[in-house]
Amino acid sequence: METFFYPRSLVVFGASATKKKLANIVLLNNLQNGYQGKLYGIGSQEGELNGIKIYKNVMELPETPDVAIFLTPAKTIPPLMRACGEKGITHVVIESGGFSEYSRREKTLEEEVAQIAGKYGMKVIGPNCVGTINFDIKMMMPFGFFSNIPAEAGKVALIVQSGGVGGTFLRSFYGYGVTPGKFVATGNKLQLDETHFLEYLLQDEKTEIITAYLEGFKRGRDFFNLAMRSPKPIIVLKSNRSRASEKIAQSHTTALSGNDDVADAVFKQAAIIRVEDEINLINAVKILGLPLMRGRCVAVLSRSGGHAVLTADACAKFGFEMKPFPESFLEKLKTIYHTRVIAHQNPLDLGEIFDYTIFIDILEEALKLDTFDGVLFNHLYIAQYESHMSRTFLQGVEKLVAKYKKPVALAMISEREEMLDVSKNYSFPIFTSPLEAADALHTSLAYYEKRLFRDNRGKEPVYKIDKNVIQNIRQRCDAEKRIALTNEALEICAACGSEAVKSQVLSDDFSPGRISLRYPVALKLLSRDASHKTDIGGVRLNIRNKKDLLRASAEMKSAIKKLKPRPAVDGFLVQEMAKEGAEFFVGGRRDSTFGPIVMVGLGGIYIEIFKDTAIRLAPVTKREAKEMLQELKAYPLLQGARGEKRADINALVDVICRVSFMMTAEAGIGQIDLNPVIVHPQGQGVSIVDARVFFEK
Repeated sequence: METFFYPRSLVVFGASATKKKLANIVLLNNLQNGYQGKLYGIGSQEGELNGIKIYKNVMELPETPDVAIFLTPAKTIPPLMRACGEKGITHVVIESGGFSEYSRREKTLEEEVAQIAGKYGMKVIGPNCVGTINFDIKMMMPFGFFSNIPAEAGKVALIVQSGGVGGTFLRSFYGYGVTPGKFVATGNKLQLDETHFLEYLLQDEKTEIITAYLEGFKRGRDFFNLAMRSPKPIIVLKSNRSRASEKIAQSHTTALSGNDDVADAVFKQAAIIRVEDEINLINAVKILGLPLMRGRCVAVLSRSGGHAVLTADACAKFGFEMKPFPESFLEKLKTIYHTRVIAHQNPLDLGEIFDYTIFIDILEEALKLDTFDGVLFNHLYIAQYESHMSRTFLQGVEKLVAKYKKPVALAMISEREEMLDVSKNYSFPIFTSPLEAADALHTSLAYYEKRLFRDNRGKEPVYKIDKNVIQNIRQRCDAEKRIALTNEALEICAACGSEAVKSQVLSDDFSPGRISLRYPVALKLLSRDASHKTDIGGVRLNIRNKKDLLRASAEMKSAIKKLKPRPAVDGFLVQEMAKEGAEFFVGGRRDSTFGPIVMVGLGGIYIEIFKDTAIRLAPVTKREAKEMLQELKAYPLLQGARGEKRADINALVDVICRVSFMMTAEAGIGQIDLNPVIVHPQGQGVSIVDARVFFEK
């Protein structure tokens, strides 16, 4: 991977000495911006472009270039790649698009390119991409002219799936004072993808912050595993968020865990910072360049009383606490300046001060206090009169942040041109409003908390699974070409240690006299055709005696006969009624991108209406399972809301971990739903009363 960022030589296919070509832009960019490596062009005619020699054939080159860049029609790429392979070129960037339009018999053009790459041991970026940029050596592969190249490379790397979006980000970086270091656009990801480049950048000593624009993941689980170990902040703008289908699936877990829901869970679990747009991404980069916010206490200093009020609202929105300044701080203020009108409180209104040295002194006193984890400073000024002093103030803030290792979110509020100038020409990050500054501090704190949790998540528990039980049930289902029946699904749960309530399976013509369970009981239809039993009247609860059981079974059979189409009757399940408790749902499935996931949420028949769920990649630790519960709006039910007893949270955590473990240890299970899992008061455990299992096809 190093070769793509530090090539000693480049050859660009599609160049011309006489015509305007995209390939020419790549060559001229590198020439004009100071790239010191050797440059070659390949075109239909020999010639020179600003001193760069253009050859007709790659075999004529005086050396074997490190990287070949293609900007020729898609159909020309395979023979050109073969020639590169014969020349010994092992790193290729295919910037051309249009590959989906071509196929040769049974083989697509992309498949042909992949085959050639495999034969010659080539690494390939693209197709339909703009390659890499390394500002450290002024090397750039995109076919767009670059200006405003930083004199020194920054510590921020950018991985993008779209070259157009990437170019926009780079221009915005310049406008907001963020200096990039390395850039790569992956395009169609025929071979190399975002995970390859994440792995490289995590090891790159010159990269401190990794940003990304992604539309999807090629190897989601591998990306996740790298992020889980990352010592560097990873900031991702993920698009393509809408669900492919709103159709309700057989499994609640499938219906409630769309692609973006799983991606969001991945970001939480791996401490990846998810941003919503370009400005959020830039602000995240800026605040993470400062020491991290390690707590929720903020000192607010403001040159405007009105902006102090706005800041208080913004801090409240993000859950920050503005504790009063200690008396020692207030006494110190009296030695720094003579207050006349404004009360000393947090937020502290500095509107009566016009000596900039006093601002620095007050800020330093605030940073000294152990009470506060960070400072939000509103600096309002008129550029015509205070521009020079504001820049001196900015430099003072930067020194104090370095000294006290706490973040200062500085909202510099002035004329637009003034703020743009400060953003571009000063390294210390600024924000444009109290809300933006508070949001940035929240990003810093959220990253700190998620990373701390991630790094101390504990170990995933390991459980014994009776795989013979699961295998026998699967063989029956495969032989009869049906789904697992409810009793079989509950047996699978028990095979991993999650026992269901006591039950008996009876045939269609059962007699209540054969029931050896304690009343009251529930009666449930067993049918290979009815995944949702409640919807067709296949569930009766609180049956109190044999007579009522006989009546309920007769009514259920009669109702089923009237259904069109009529579902198959595989028997009936009679269960002892569980004690009352809070109804929750636990499920798992195999995501096509990230692999096994586990889900928990408010259960019962309205699960898909309330959609109160939390998702994690499996397997999870007990700490992670507990965190999932705490995310739910229904969590207060478990804590004992409105005078109710505290629920047995540990027992529910155990069920989550067992389902999570089963999804990773038993590859044959595609989806599993436990709904409801009835959670009883603390110390009384849970009751699993219904389950569905779908095997992988």
